[in-house]
Amino acid sequence: MSEKQGVSNSGNDPKTVWVEVLTASGCVRCQETKALAKVIIAELGNHSIQYREINVVDNIDYAVQLGVISAPAIALNGELVFPGPPSKAKLRQAILERLGEP
Repeated sequence: MSEKQGVSNSGNDPKTVWVEVLTASGCVRCQETKALAKVIIAELGNHSIQYREINVVDNIDYAVQLGVISAPAIALNGELVFPGPPSKAKLRQAILERLGEP
């Protein structure tokens, strides 16, 4: 996978969940959203969850493909799920749903 390419879950373990936080330099809300995602992933303690930060300026084609209008945004398995910062509960639930857990 190239650095400027996003993630697709096709061909990967179906239980793997890619959490991509789309950010911009100097964005305070982006820093908060990245921290939130990392905390949730750590709390879940599931090795099937992969984390990646994507700068929207450096990866503009991927951001446009996802439909990102502003940062921060969160994509799960290559699908824009949160076009803005989610609550902790909503992000946690979205990850668990993709893992097939209640």
